Amino acid sequence: MKQSLKITLYIYAYFSQYAKPGELPVYIPQMYETTNSNYVLVTTFERELEFDVPENVSEYTPARLAAFAAKKAAIQLAAAEDIKEIDDEVQKLLSIEYEPA
Repeated sequence: MKQSLKITLYIYAYFSQYAKPGELPVYIPQMYETTNSNYVLVTTFERELEFDVPENVSEYTPARLAAFAAKKAAIQLAAAEDIKEIDDEVQKLLSIEYEPA
């Protein structure tokens, strides 16, 4: 099944705050407008894109499962790092010897 989607693409010239005087900007396409002073709008394009989509929503399931697995793995990794930091701090506190005055 074919699907069409109308998009507006904004082309910006990006001027880095670290650029040397006279250095050329980097041109960046974006799907949204910005008011950031580092970006100057150069031009816009309106296009209609046509693409094939699956007939059945269940065809998206494998990709969604893979995305959930990747997100879960990232959360587990971040949690493991946080737990290690906490354990290290606990061990530092436990290693301080008490000496009565």
